[in-house]
Amino acid sequence: MEVFLSKNQSLIKRFIRGIDKYDQTLHSLSSWWGKISLIGKINSLEVASTILEDMDHTLDQFHHLQKRLIESLTNEQARKVVTQDLARCQMAIDVLIRNLFERTADIGFLSADYDVVQFLKNNDIKEEDKDFLRLRLQAYVDIYSVYQDVLLIAPDGDLVFQLSQPARNENVQDAFIQQALAKPDQYVEYFGCTSLLEGTQPNLLYANAVVDEGKVVGVIVLCFRFDNELEEITNRLLFEQEENHFLLLNGAGDVLFAPQYYKQTFPENLTISLSPKMVSLNNKKMVQVTAKGQAYQGYSGPKDWNVGSLLALETIGQETIDEHSFASFTHLTGIISADLFDIRHQSISINDDLELIVLNGIITAARKEAVEFMPVLEAIKKIGRDIDNVFADSIKSLFSTIVSGQLNSIRLQASLAVDIMDRNLYERANDCRWWSLGSQLQLALSSTKIDTASIRETLAKIHSLYTVYHTLYVYDQNGHYVAFSDDSYQDKVGLPIEKSSCGQAVFKLQDIYAYSVSAFTTFDCYGGEHTYIYNAAIRDSQDSRQTIGGIGIVFDSKHEFRAILQDILPRENGKVKAGAKAVFTTDTGFVVSSSSDDHPVGSVFWVDIDRTELQQNGSTASIIKLADKAYLVGAAKSEGYREYKRQDGYENSIVSWVLVPC
Repeated sequence: MEVFLSKNQSLIKRFIRGIDKYDQTLHSLSSWWGKISLIGKINSLEVASTILEDMDHTLDQFHHLQKRLIESLTNEQARKVVTQDLARCQMAIDVLIRNLFERTADIGFLSADYDVVQFLKNNDIKEEDKDFLRLRLQAYVDIYSVYQDVLLIAPDGDLVFQLSQPARNENVQDAFIQQALAKPDQYVEYFGCTSLLEGTQPNLLYANAVVDEGKVVGVIVLCFRFDNELEEITNRLLFEQEENHFLLLNGAGDVLFAPQYYKQTFPENLTISLSPKMVSLNNKKMVQVTAKGQAYQGYSGPKDWNVGSLLALETIGQETIDEHSFASFTHLTGIISADLFDIRHQSISINDDLELIVLNGIITAARKEAVEFMPVLEAIKKIGRDIDNVFADSIKSLFSTIVSGQLNSIRLQASLAVDIMDRNLYERANDCRWWSLGSQLQLALSSTKIDTASIRETLAKIHSLYTVYHTLYVYDQNGHYVAFSDDSYQDKVGLPIEKSSCGQAVFKLQDIYAYSVSAFTTFDCYGGEHTYIYNAAIRDSQDSRQTIGGIGIVFDSKHEFRAILQDILPRENGKVKAGAKAVFTTDTGFVVSSSSDDHPVGSVFWVDIDRTELQQNGSTASIIKLADKAYLVGAAKSEGYREYKRQDGYENSIVSWVLVPC
């Protein structure tokens, strides 16, 4: 960053609103000072010599300080914009990697789906078989709305099923399909063009061999809604009235994703640089920043993917700044360097020295009756005060720039935290609904004598693939536990499900895609701690209108939520900033999770923020005092993800908080 700022300072300075005004005003005042000094020397030689030498020395001090001031104004405004742009790039790639991590779990699980296996092992596929599978996989895409298509390929390359084109029938020999066949115990992640899908646009696909009793019977492919998801991720990072300028790049610098309006404007390839750099595009100077993703649970995403940004240089100086008094910043030593405070202190000190020099000059002139020198002294005194006022205004602007940059960053961190939470719980709502539609659970629960062994085996298999759950269970039409995914709660089999689990609500659900969620409260089947339980109805295998039980999935909120909060904490040189903490609460302040033991689950946490801004804009940030210590605090409310909390009828107000000492 420092190399970038030093190399491009003069160029950046031209684009930052207000800096030229300060610079020109100071130059004008300095020039006028020099002219007045010359008049004094000409008209009062015997009085002016020593005094004007002292004044010239004072002016030199102002010149030196002016250079420091202008450099600081330029650097801090540019640093603010570039740093927050880089932070947004990092957020975008990290959220994408988390999303794609879920996709790797999906393809592994779906490749073992009972109905998929039965379809591919069938040597005599009939139309009714295709119709059944179409309904089944359409349900999958409806529930997991991040996908746009599902395909099944036989071992010889014959396309035997495509959700979007059920009548299509041809042979495909794409290399990634062959790779999936060759390594049946591994998923394949492929980005590029493919004969499987129409059009010339590259797609992101996940493939996995389908195996039955050790024999590969085909390959299943999931097609990810790539552009749609990138638009969703990047649009959420934009400031008010800001155009989307984020790009996804591979290791070679090829642009894999650009916002719609970019596509005719910018090149298809950029030189990758993890340090900020200045580039020229379409006769415009632009700042390019790039962020590489961080691995999530061992998954790093597609090889060498980065999110980059191309920000027009002219936008760096266009932000409006909330102004504050100098005194209001003096306690913020954690975010404003001592060097910047020193500029203001020196300007005050220099002007005080000038006042003394002028006073000495007045006394000397009075003794020698040099009345012609008095207007010169008064004029220089006024110029000194004018210069000091310019320093005061510009320092105020400088400090406001730094603070507003920090507030923007903390607001973004809070928004990121609750966005990741929503995305995580979106997957949980999907999981319970999809698993409830599984033929194995439906058949086992529909039997005259419930096949508890089969249900337990199915739940155990699911649980082994999904580590975000504490336990999974199935209950019958009487609301009694039938089986759990592990041994921890076998003593509860046959007992009624917990009333607060919201499990009984599934018997009133009419839509097969509907689900119910408990309040965030304590449960015996979570060791007496707080969590959410997601529920979906299990319907009769012959009559989907009849609910014969339900599935409850107990989210491991203690570990998952805390991990999210710890992951998003602001860092410096790779380490979490000292004293930084993050909290999830309800909109009444009930603590759902915290990165710090200072705020245990179930306690109350709420600080004095602008509730109106939080409700209207979705986030807010300010500086607060907490236990006699100043903090930057960002707060953001849950806004859902895709249809989750937006269109599915589920409401659960959550606020995320990020606090950093300042």
